[in-house]
Amino acid sequence: MKIEKWNSPKRKPSDIVTPKISSDMYLQFSSIYDDIKKNSHLAKGITLDIGAGISPYEPYFKVEKFIKLDNFKYLDYRPDIIGNGTEAPIKPNSIDTVLCIQVLEHIPYPQKMIDEIYRILKKNGICILTTHMANPLHGMPHDYFRFTKQALRLILFKKFRKIKIKENGGAILSIGQFIVWGVYYSLPKLFSKPIIIILNLFFKKLDKLFFNDIFTTNYIVIARK
Repeated sequence: MKIEKWNSPKRKPSDIVTPKISSDMYLQFSSIYDDIKKNSHLAKGITLDIGAGISPYEPYFKVEKFIKLDNFKYLDYRPDIIGNGTEAPIKPNSIDTVLCIQVLEHIPYPQKMIDEIYRILKKNGICILTTHMANPLHGMPHDYFRFTKQALRLILFKKFRKIKIKENGGAILSIGQFIVWGVYYSLPKLFSKPIIIILNLFFKKLDKLFFNDIFTTNYIVIARK
């Protein structure tokens, strides 16, 4: 198996879990964080973080053992296990909880990874996964898919006996996030920063007042084997 080495990520863990209001990723990251934190109590026992990267959410999972698996070696962040999420070097029925955050869209064969998660989970084990419905290209050249709620439930997670899927923010927040990205990538930072702060505050508040699940940038999936 080919192991790639990456330079240190541009974002620190704090940039992901507690993004600044001036961040171009504030709307999306803060919504993902809110839902992961709300569901972190479901994790137990031996927890495997697949595609861990810098594993920014590790402190929020109070479990017996937290194992990080990734196919990439970072200069400053190293996984406990070097491996591929589609062929994990893990025994069947040996993991209590699988955490997989913003990874599925970067897997060429996503069904294979979901099947692998099912294989390694114990009976009644939990998978906590987040992935995109709509997002710009990122993590190139490893950016392959976007998912609807129906695809996640009926195709990818069909083997699991209990599945809950929730939007990480609704239509207004997601549209706001795309506007923020447009400003961020089009204007000089001197002009874009104050505009982004205003947009982030406005769309975060408006999404709570007029939530609609017809469109989102991201989903969280809670699936029980």
